[in-house]
Amino acid sequence: MFATLFLFVVNYSFCVPNGNTVKGIVNLKQHNWSKDGLVNLNGPWEFYWKALYNPSSFDSAVIQPTAYANIPDFWNKLIPANSVFKPAFGYATYRLRVLCPESNEKLALKFLTVASAYKLFVNGKLIAEVGKVGTSSETTTPAFQPAVFPVMPVNDELDIIIQVANYTYNTGGLWDFIKLGTEEQVNNYLITNVAKDYFIAGSFFLIGIFYFVIYFFFNRRKSPLYFALFCLLIGIRPLVTDELGIDYIVQCSWQFIKHVEFTSLYLTVPVLSLFSFELFPKEFSKRVLWWILIICTPFIAAALFTSPTFFRFTLKPFQLLLVIAAVYGLFVYISAVKNKRTGSLYFLTGFIILFITIINDILNSNLIISGTNLLYAGLYILILCQATTISRTFFKAYLKIENLNAELEQKNNELNNKNDTINTANEQLSKLNAELDNLVFRTSHDLRSPITSMLTMAEIVKGEEDAVTRSEYVDFLIKTIKRLDNLITEILQYAKNKSTALQYEKVNLKEFINNALEDHLFSYDSERIKKILEVSQSSDFATDKLRLGIIINNLISNGLKHHNKEQENPYLKIIVQATAKQADIVVADNGRGIEQSHLANIFTKFYRVNTKANGSGFGLYIVKETVEKLEGCITVESKVNVGTSFHITIPNRAHQ
Repeated sequence: MFATLFLFVVNYSFCVPNGNTVKGIVNLKQHNWSKDGLVNLNGPWEFYWKALYNPSSFDSAVIQPTAYANIPDFWNKLIPANSVFKPAFGYATYRLRVLCPESNEKLALKFLTVASAYKLFVNGKLIAEVGKVGTSSETTTPAFQPAVFPVMPVNDELDIIIQVANYTYNTGGLWDFIKLGTEEQVNNYLITNVAKDYFIAGSFFLIGIFYFVIYFFFNRRKSPLYFALFCLLIGIRPLVTDELGIDYIVQCSWQFIKHVEFTSLYLTVPVLSLFSFELFPKEFSKRVLWWILIICTPFIAAALFTSPTFFRFTLKPFQLLLVIAAVYGLFVYISAVKNKRTGSLYFLTGFIILFITIINDILNSNLIISGTNLLYAGLYILILCQATTISRTFFKAYLKIENLNAELEQKNNELNNKNDTINTANEQLSKLNAELDNLVFRTSHDLRSPITSMLTMAEIVKGEEDAVTRSEYVDFLIKTIKRLDNLITEILQYAKNKSTALQYEKVNLKEFINNALEDHLFSYDSERIKKILEVSQSSDFATDKLRLGIIINNLISNGLKHHNKEQENPYLKIIVQATAKQADIVVADNGRGIEQSHLANIFTKFYRVNTKANGSGFGLYIVKETVEKLEGCITVESKVNVGTSFHITIPNRAHQ
């Protein structure tokens, strides 16, 4: 009784009737916009059935209205010879004169949805057309779109004419409140409503995710899963009703929005029934559950696969089913309380409030009462009751676990010391194994290019007869061998110090990269490939030279290996921009390129774009791992038969 009384008090406080509207004229002369705020243009409007009157129509003659339509309301009862099951198809004109207070403020009209297309005139001017108004289903284009229209009184008066056509829904007309206020007030009202819808949707989505997590970790019972689905269904509804908040996220057709609105509504009954059955299986009859699921199936199928013109007829039968299911739910929860089931009293309290808000919203949606929707408030209370039950359950479980922990604590302390020692040894062993594995691959990969160059040079030296030229080749061989010896020495040092920190030292990037290019001078028949190096180093640059060498050598080798032999002017270009903060390195070529489908995987260990290639599929993995070890980043861009470009950024450690 108290909850019912509260319901009517809330409805009355939110929707005070506009008593100043008399037969198509609303007198707001005494209204103060800043003090009294927005006003609902509800009450009796002039209604002209089967007529689409323009403002000029009323200038030329005195036209008697068919009736006075109470707004907001469906026009079904005003249509001559209309029956309960006959759709309210047709067209009509509404008219209202608003006597405004003396003010220079610009006003605005706030519309929600109109069934199902309308054209708005104010003071003789066409303000907007939502959808397309016609006199038949072929000439009418429905549109359900909330809107705000700026208007300006003429001689402190607004003459509002609305042409409405409906060939889509079984109910039609101006079925939502039309609000009038200053432009700022209306815009603030819109923003508040949209923010409220997003808050409701977001909160229910978060609650749903929370229960999904509970189900994931405690999946012995399905009740959290069903309650999570129920919350997600409820979270969808604020986005597809009233202000249609979904339109601010993604543009959807009104048909799609209606399908989502009705499907989400029709799914709530079977999902909540499954939840109640899982919660109290001894009180909730399995046979009744099956009947609910079977009866709900055609409603869901209609909402999914038929047109809004058809499934709109299913709303009232479903509302009846909803009330019957809710009554049975009350019976189940009352029985659970009598049988002293855990948490049943909290669920019963929340469900009673939810039941009252369901009745309120059904009456409100059918315009039997004029009030505010309270369903979400009821749902929040139900969720609060469920949260209370879960908290109590978790608290009891926590006490049991705490006692068990106290008993096991002594044994755990004894084992912890041994486990710590074992874990430390295991971590060190895993690290050593990983480093050793990487070292083997890096060694084989980084030694191959200079060795190949030396072998090629040796073959050239064998056939060279000119003593001077041969001497130059031998000098180059000696130089390369020395650099190779240095590389081997550095790798051995790296192997010995693999568990130590990075070793930073200053690097002359131009000289460093030139040396790398010389190491690959004769690799992969690349003599005809033009090597371009552009280095801009404005300050000292320091990094780990060994790891930088791994990166540069691998990328040079990769670019030369995959060059296009048919390319007229092949090149390998390295561009370096080094600053006090970082070095940006670009290694680009105009070779064969990489298909887009492979780009996401080329840094994966042993991944090979071309299985016929000689590479091991490990080089680019080494590059990425090494770049990340230097706390840098690497990206790649490539097009087939155009070329490939690697972009590397490495922090400057000169200050260290």
